[in-house]
Amino acid sequence: MPIKEEHKTLLKSMGLTENDFDLFDVKHVRYEYDGEKGVRIHDPFYETSYDEYIGIDGWSSWSSENDTFMHDILKGVNEKAERKLSDSIIKNDQKIADALRKKFGKPVKDEA
Repeated sequence: MPIKEEHKTLLKSMGLTENDFDLFDVKHVRYEYDGEKGVRIHDPFYETSYDEYIGIDGWSSWSSENDTFMHDILKGVNEKAERKLSDSIIKNDQKIADALRKKFGKPVKDEA
């Protein structure tokens, strides 16, 4: 699908990259332009690097809306998940060590 240069600028402002433009095939990934609203993409399967909300109809918000809904609600989630996971691993390791001590009555040697 040919993409006009002025539209590429708007699409890039939405987070798309040059590589994403190769994915525009009209069937699954396409865009539309409106003189007042800007551009929006149809990418129902999140094939591009666009990481904001895409509606059930497959369309993103218009570029002029500067939608950051997904980014805002997910801010800090990855760090929090990693922290919880590492805490849980440490607790599980401690539980295993305690169970071994209880069963065998000997201290567990750390393996490094």
